[in-house]
Amino acid sequence: MGFFDRFRNPATSLVQSPVSPDLDAVTPVATLEGGRRYQLNTVGQVCPFPLVEAKQAIKQLEPGDELVIDFDCTQATDSIPHWAAAAGYPVTNFEQVGDASWTITVQKA
Repeated sequence: MGFFDRFRNPATSLVQSPVSPDLDAVTPVATLEGGRRYQLNTVGQVCPFPLVEAKQAIKQLEPGDELVIDFDCTQATDSIPHWAAAAGYPVTNFEQVGDASWTITVQKA
């Protein structure tokens, strides 16, 4: 299964996905009203790679879908929200989840 093949068959229910060493994994995690939610784990990647991965991943989503990006690169706390705003993608959640880790949810408009 290729990187983008994961988008073609999203999950229909909530799936528990542990943090894996496969940092390029985009995992379907839920079906929402009006879209689906996908998770992108970029923990361990240095900037600009969390942003690069997010840009590639969101291209494959349908409008209304959400991309949850987990990262630990402090520069991405600025670059990901700025990219989302410039692209017209609403940020529906942004929180620090550890001493040096964050999660941000971007909705494809």
